[in-house]
Amino acid sequence: MVRVVLCGLGAMGTEILKHLLERGHAVVGVIDADPDKAGKTVAELTGLPLGVRVHQSVQSAPLADAEVAVFAARSRVEDVAGDIAHLLSAGLDVVTDTEEMAYPSHAGGDEAGRLDAIAREKGVTLVGVGVNPGFVMDWVPAVIASASKNPTRIHVVHSVDLSRRRQAVQRRAGVGLGRAKFEKELAEGKLGHIGLAESAHLVALSLGRDLEGAGEGTFPVMGSEDYVMGVRQFAEGKAGDCAIRLDLEMTTTSADFDVIEVSGDPVIKVRFEKGVFTESATVAMVVHAVERVGRAPAGLITILDLPLAVR
Repeated sequence: MVRVVLCGLGAMGTEILKHLLERGHAVVGVIDADPDKAGKTVAELTGLPLGVRVHQSVQSAPLADAEVAVFAARSRVEDVAGDIAHLLSAGLDVVTDTEEMAYPSHAGGDEAGRLDAIAREKGVTLVGVGVNPGFVMDWVPAVIASASKNPTRIHVVHSVDLSRRRQAVQRRAGVGLGRAKFEKELAEGKLGHIGLAESAHLVALSLGRDLEGAGEGTFPVMGSEDYVMGVRQFAEGKAGDCAIRLDLEMTTTSADFDVIEVSGDPVIKVRFEKGVFTESATVAMVVHAVERVGRAPAGLITILDLPLAVR
């Protein structure tokens, strides 16, 4: 049993909390920035059998009884760094599904270094986990490529049927917008999947290389000029002699599937016929990381450094 404080009681945070309880862990604190939730019990807000009252900030929440903090809110390093620094300074391991934290040195810059220094000083661990980034387009390709001599190309296709996803995910993909509105919100950073570049860097890291010549792009998939059905995105680069290409398609007419192909000796191709369903798989990844992070090295690590074994 791990004593956990949960930061973020939105849709994903609630599912994570539910699975933590199912796995027999003790949720000793809950934090959410929504003032309408502050002071209410988890039972009142979610119906789950937990009488813990919600605090509005990590600074106001009691942390002394916790071992691990789960941070399930926001996507950018800059938006979470202050709160995570506080949790690390309190001596807690931190597991987060913040997408940029999967490979924070790409987007986080100085903040990543600061968080790493705090974690090392306190002897605790910070790790970003999830499905994409964190599994389908990075961890799994890294494992597959390890069984191929001298890989020359790693190509991943992640296809998502948005009609089966939450409204928040559809909105992030621009579903229902016109082309002009899509382009405007994309330029403002409001649209598109976050974490594709981080996945490309993780694949390169698994090969013992930095990602060079990195490029990425995001494009609308149009049903008509007045209706966006979703997005196509890519990230690419080279790790030494190995080309890396990650393609993501999320539309209301896409099929759910994942394909990972490694060109080397041997050539290895793996297909997940119905894909890896992001919401439930992310919950599993987070909770499993909670159970393993205590055995990980101190500091800011990636999913590649997280032990597979619980004991």
